[in-house]
Amino acid sequence: MFIGVSLFNLFNLFYHLFMVRNLPPIEYGQLNTLMALFMIISVPATTVQTAVTKFISSFQAQNKYDRANRLLRHLLILMLIVGLAIFLSMVVGVRFISSFLQISSYGLIILLAAGLFFAMIIPIPWGGLQGLQKFGSLTLNLIINGGLKLALGILFVFLGFGVLGAMGAIALSYGITFFLSLLILGGYLPKKRKSTLEQDVEGAGPAYISEVYHYFLPVGITLLCFMVLTNIDLILVKHFFMPIEAGFYSIAQMVGKIILFLPIPVVMVMFPTLSSLEGQAKALRTLRRSLMIAFFLCAGAILLGFLFPSLIVRILSGKVYPECISLVRLFCINMTLYSLVLILLYYHLSTYRRGFLYPLIFLTLMQTGLILAFHRTLMQVLFMVGIVSACLFGANFYWAFHRPGKGVQR
Repeated sequence: MFIGVSLFNLFNLFYHLFMVRNLPPIEYGQLNTLMALFMIISVPATTVQTAVTKFISSFQAQNKYDRANRLLRHLLILMLIVGLAIFLSMVVGVRFISSFLQISSYGLIILLAAGLFFAMIIPIPWGGLQGLQKFGSLTLNLIINGGLKLALGILFVFLGFGVLGAMGAIALSYGITFFLSLLILGGYLPKKRKSTLEQDVEGAGPAYISEVYHYFLPVGITLLCFMVLTNIDLILVKHFFMPIEAGFYSIAQMVGKIILFLPIPVVMVMFPTLSSLEGQAKALRTLRRSLMIAFFLCAGAILLGFLFPSLIVRILSGKVYPECISLVRLFCINMTLYSLVLILLYYHLSTYRRGFLYPLIFLTLMQTGLILAFHRTLMQVLFMVGIVSACLFGANFYWAFHRPGKGVQR
């Protein structure tokens, strides 16, 4: 899983490397801002994937495949409706979005809406594969998704479509990968299990579905807050600063996002493992190991970022932008803290405890408010992000290791 997700992230890195070298800083700033908006709006889909992973994992352990089929069909229909609603809303509000983000091309907004439609539904098969612990098939889908985005993006830019081609590649890659993953998932789920059929029908009614929806709330709040925390700065910078400054910020942020994505394989394996454990002691041991792995991965990246910031910017963008050097160092620290926070948040989601949501919501609002109030320079924006990320890590670490809990949920 680590190798596969690393390849997926490598394709994404090459995608950004190509775009930052072949698009003007202003257009790359537009692309990066739309991708940040993409991440925030797609939170409902990520929420559904997390819930699907948890419940499908439980069903597999009990051989209740009919129940798994029912849940997947139900959520697929739901997310099709949500995706269509988002697409139509963005088409209707394209003028407002274009004005707020200082993006003149309506076509970019429409392509973003198309990509979001597929992003809403693809977590259903992905969550199913992850819940069944078919990590090889899930990894294959991730690699194909990243590879298509890279190949199509290069092709469309070379054909002269510019930033429109870059955004179109994202929409197409998600669309193609959705149909592929759906076919693969269907091969792993038997249509009927006669020994448990009656039990599954009885347990898959409104009461059972309501249990799934009840789990959506903490997951949705958690992922929405995390996406806002790690993307709202880019959106507000695009709004408050000149396009060229937003472009420099986007280039530096690319370094930070590389660090943020380093522990994703750890999270993807840790979460279903925690969901199947009994007892807080075992869960805490798994959490400690996950945090240690993530810390050592990020520590190496921080060291490189502090020692060779100019070289990293040159490798990523093909040029040395002095305006990016100091930003890179702060991004390395901030995104390392958020990487560790992400692991702690997924640990909390595997338990009965929900008290961690209160400081998470408060600090998310606090970071947005601080950036709105203090944004004279790009460095000032990053300082605000750094203060909140440190507070959030401290609060979640304390909640995980120093607060009594009810144990890990099966």
